[in-house]
Amino acid sequence: MNKIYNIKRKQIGSNLEQFEANKDQVSDTSVVFPEGARDTRYHQTNHRKIWNYLELLFSMLVDSFSRKYPLPKKTALVMTFSLLYLISPIDISPDILPLIGFADDIAVLAFAFSLIKDDLENYSAWKMSN
Repeated sequence: MNKIYNIKRKQIGSNLEQFEANKDQVSDTSVVFPEGARDTRYHQTNHRKIWNYLELLFSMLVDSFSRKYPLPKKTALVMTFSLLYLISPIDISPDILPLIGFADDIAVLAFAFSLIKDDLENYSAWKMSN
């Protein structure tokens, strides 16, 4: 037991020079990530933006039914198939399961909005110009 307690220890300040901050060094790691890759983990969904896209979609549908704006075929197909999937009783996961049942429906809607995002932005630019 005495051998364990008789270990020679270094003095506390002996290695301090290797821990001093280097003012020329940007980061304390050797890997430097680009700014876009650094912030992707902390992006949160902007719920106001989603609400604006929904408003744009309904406005685009109203203008297309009143023949003011031609509805793009891609948007019509994507929205038709996504609504058919939501109405259909056949799902990847049944809606009877509490949270898992609606997760596939939300995923389909998110995928549909990602496909028609460009059309919604084009409609928004058209609406601002008129």
